[in-house]
Amino acid sequence: MNTSVAILMIWLLSGAVLVKLWTAWPRLPDRVATHFGLSLQPDGWSSKGKLAAVILIAVLGQAALATFVLLHMAGAARPIGLIMLVVNIVLVSVYWQTINYNAEGARFQPAWILGPLILVLAAMVLLNQALYFYRP
Repeated sequence: MNTSVAILMIWLLSGAVLVKLWTAWPRLPDRVATHFGLSLQPDGWSSKGKLAAVILIAVLGQAALATFVLLHMAGAARPIGLIMLVVNIVLVSVYWQTINYNAEGARFQPAWILGPLILVLAAMVLLNQALYFYRP
């Protein structure tokens, strides 16, 4: 994957979830669900301000870390770019669904998290294999 494309996509997705949070803010209750158990029912609660802080720190922190890593990794940037992008997709999906659940009562959709997680694991296996067989 092209490093510039990965960085652009990561920042666009991060910006999209922040816009989603901003537009949903008036509809969020003061006490929001922040964690969902295996049954996909909320089992952790917080204030909407704390949820916003966590989303800002997690999404912008991951985007900044991904940008730093991708700009400073020479040969490994391509496979790592894919992993960083998929991690961002999982993170954005989790927070997007958390916002939707609290603002609109929408059901949590595990496929939007499990699908990208499987891609992350597959990409990590491929990266591991590529590094194992790499001969300079």
